[in-house]
Amino acid sequence: MPESSASLTACFEPPSSASPDAGRRAVGWLRTLAELLDVCTCRRRGREAPLAQGLDDLHRLWRRQHVEDRAVYWIGNGGSAALASHLAQDLLRAGRIRSQALTDSSLLTCTANDHGYQDVFRRPLTTLGRAGDALVAISSSGMSPNVVSAAEASLQIGMTLVTVSAFSPDNALRALPAALAFHAPTECFGHAELAHGALLHSTMGGLVQADAD
Repeated sequence: MPESSASLTACFEPPSSASPDAGRRAVGWLRTLAELLDVCTCRRRGREAPLAQGLDDLHRLWRRQHVEDRAVYWIGNGGSAALASHLAQDLLRAGRIRSQALTDSSLLTCTANDHGYQDVFRRPLTTLGRAGDALVAISSSGMSPNVVSAAEASLQIGMTLVTVSAFSPDNALRALPAALAFHAPTECFGHAELAHGALLHSTMGGLVQADAD
């Protein structure tokens, strides 16, 4: 039976201890996110570059991987793992690219149990990855040892490395000689994760149409 309008209203009434300013704070949070997107940065092989140029390069990378039938692998922990899984399937669907997140729970727990958590991405990547494939390494802190280790391994394999980080601009992931290194200057996990998703999503539009043209 449908709930009455009174009961629905009650669901959204804050408890007496809640701040009446919660909505205004939420709007402020969203405005900060919008401002953050304007100040995200990009490095191309260690050199600062306009963000638009870096995003164009990333779009071109997706198209190249499709045309040359090369794979894209994705890694990240926590919220970044969820983002990696989401974007991996989006790239597969939108770009018809062999795109895979190395975040399967059985793979992670088996590798962590046998070899330690630091190797949960590096070991599968060194088996699956080939020269010419690409790795997208996502980490809000840029300091996660398992992400940095896999990113380093991708360079040894001859893969194209794309890093996406936040927090300190001097983080270990951003310091690697990646083809593209995107950075969101924020210490807030929520802002970092949403900014990372927006940056990566923005490059996937029109992939199938562009390929058909």
